[in-house]
Amino acid sequence: MEQQNLRWFRTSLLGYISGWASSAKPIGPWKGIRLESAETVKLNDLSLQPWANQTDGHIKIKVDFSFYKSQSCEIIFEINNKKHILFSGTTQDKHIHIDEKLIIPQIQTWNPHTHGNPKLYQYSLSIQFDGKEQVLQNGQLGFRDVKLNRNDHLFQLQINGQSIFARGAVWTVNDLISLTGTTDDLRLALALARDAGMNMLRISGTMIYEQDEFYNLCDELGIMIWQDFMFSNMDYPVTDEAFHENITSEVTYQLKRLSAHPCIVIYCGNNEIEQQAAMMGIPEEYWRNKWFGAELPELVHQLHENSVYVPSTPSEGTLPFYTSEGVTHYYGVGAYRRDIQDTRRADVKFASECLGFANVPEDKTIIKLLGDLDLTSNQPLWKSGVPKDNGSDWDFEDVRDHYLRELFDVDPDELKNTDTARYLLLARIASGEMMNQVFSEWRSSNSNCGGGLVWFYKDLLPGAGWGVVDSDNAPKAAYYYLKRTLQPISLVITDEGLQGLHLHAINESPRPFTGLLEFRMLQNENVTVARAAKEISIAPHSSITIHAEELLGGFYDTAYAYRFGPPKHDVACGSLKNSAGEIICQQFHFPLKKTFPHIQAEIEAAAWWKDDGYQLSILSDRFLHAIQIECEGFLPDDNYFHLMPGEPRLVKLKPASHASEIPQIFMWAANTREFIKILIRLIFILCRTTQTVQRSNVSLLHRIRQGCFTFLVSSA
Repeated sequence: MEQQNLRWFRTSLLGYISGWASSAKPIGPWKGIRLESAETVKLNDLSLQPWANQTDGHIKIKVDFSFYKSQSCEIIFEINNKKHILFSGTTQDKHIHIDEKLIIPQIQTWNPHTHGNPKLYQYSLSIQFDGKEQVLQNGQLGFRDVKLNRNDHLFQLQINGQSIFARGAVWTVNDLISLTGTTDDLRLALALARDAGMNMLRISGTMIYEQDEFYNLCDELGIMIWQDFMFSNMDYPVTDEAFHENITSEVTYQLKRLSAHPCIVIYCGNNEIEQQAAMMGIPEEYWRNKWFGAELPELVHQLHENSVYVPSTPSEGTLPFYTSEGVTHYYGVGAYRRDIQDTRRADVKFASECLGFANVPEDKTIIKLLGDLDLTSNQPLWKSGVPKDNGSDWDFEDVRDHYLRELFDVDPDELKNTDTARYLLLARIASGEMMNQVFSEWRSSNSNCGGGLVWFYKDLLPGAGWGVVDSDNAPKAAYYYLKRTLQPISLVITDEGLQGLHLHAINESPRPFTGLLEFRMLQNENVTVARAAKEISIAPHSSITIHAEELLGGFYDTAYAYRFGPPKHDVACGSLKNSAGEIICQQFHFPLKKTFPHIQAEIEAAAWWKDDGYQLSILSDRFLHAIQIECEGFLPDDNYFHLMPGEPRLVKLKPASHASEIPQIFMWAANTREFIKILIRLIFILCRTTQTVQRSNVSLLHRIRQGCFTFLVSSA
């Protein structure tokens, strides 16, 4: 921190942390200022605490009213189409305080979207007097039960009795300047997180308490929230009487505001205070003070009982930042540049933040930042978007470049100077690939991990920030790599060395899954070395693990651990298909670090309009590495994916913003010659009437050859 005396002031640390946040400091009142008036009754205080107990919903209701005159009235709380009379009589002292507990029988529980339905119920609080009814408060409530399994040193969330692998990212802000932004942008950002399979976001103590719309949307979308209180890294003067009164008022207000939201499942006292103290050599008895160890958890228990409290993140263990106990910040893979095997050695139980890569955004964002793609002539401007820890002689671009070198056996600096476009493409792939590998380990049956949250979800500023989406909500490559790994019905591959590759098929949904598990090994981009398939059934909320060699029925050195000569394959692919034969998830393993050579491929691509977007079908006779799709104004449901030869792939393109009626679709892959951008033009002649919209009978069939590609392009 630039100024340690900031610990005396209750303001966001955004803008004060050198190296990773804007230097623009938020100043002034928080959000808008309004004048409220009440003619008859004033709602002074309201606290709602809903939770589930088996099939019943429970609500603790505390309400405080003031009246301007004594009068007869009824206070009514309505939920699930049933009215509950909280008060009926005369307000003798012009004041009413209500403390009630309601039971709502036979409710449906609120669940994270990955594990069920985030069911919400509409409620209202109203008053009736003089034959009139006035609604004082309304909204939506959800009922869920939250517990934390600590058996065998686990840190495992349980929602409604079901163990949850919590995954997602650390939320920043919707808009850095206003700190709120528009509701439409907020909904887009959170919907993208939901679609990526993320079921938890963390509000870090370095940020702000979020706006009501944020929590309402997370309730609706089934995204759990880990809520830090806004204390981070400093020795706060909690024994000072005035300061203590201030923070007690602050926390009380926030707990009453947030307790009605089913999405809030974890409260955390602070960010990295215990870690900071331990790293500075301060004795253990001073790591945690009375405020975070006793007073704050008691307030949480009183005001939001059905939730989990964590004193600090990270915490527990011999040292708070050790990884195998309690909550940790895991940067072994990532900032500390360890290999993927460190993920297994670290034995992480829960990573409330992890990884840390300067994720390269799409070309559109780079052009917006630089005006062109020449990094060498714009180094200072490019570096302005790259985060850096204060005092270190490296930044997080160096971290990403380390893994680029490890994965592809190339010199990042030389590549950056000689072929910028190729450098950017491989850099995008590198951070996405490492995130995929880490979460594959954590989701496998080998792991004791209860969750992991990537540091960050969204960039604060344009550039190669930590975010997996940029500051304009455009997904980066890392977003798509995570999306393929975090789905509730998913497949992950782990390298078990001498025991080959293991395939872990996961079904977190409340319904059984029946489908096909396929495994295929490929050499020279189009020669199948081995192939096998097996019908599988996975019970709800469970997983199965199958050895690749078991599936193949013999020894193929699938992990290339025995190394009897050169590897017999370049790519191993696991596919999970549903009963209709559609690919649900596909994961890949590469036995050697390498860049795939440029190839000549026969590629067929056809695009057509269907429902509310375009469908793009791609088929190749050779393996394509990390296909990238660009279509201005449209968002692909998958990107940077690998394509096996002879297996068609369907990508959906949904309108995002300012979508063109006749878009241009560009597509290329990391192993295509000179990364040529291929343009697919979709031409429709529309005949519009007041009754119908008809496509003309003019058909279009073009064959476009450019470089090594052949595209088949047709009208819908």
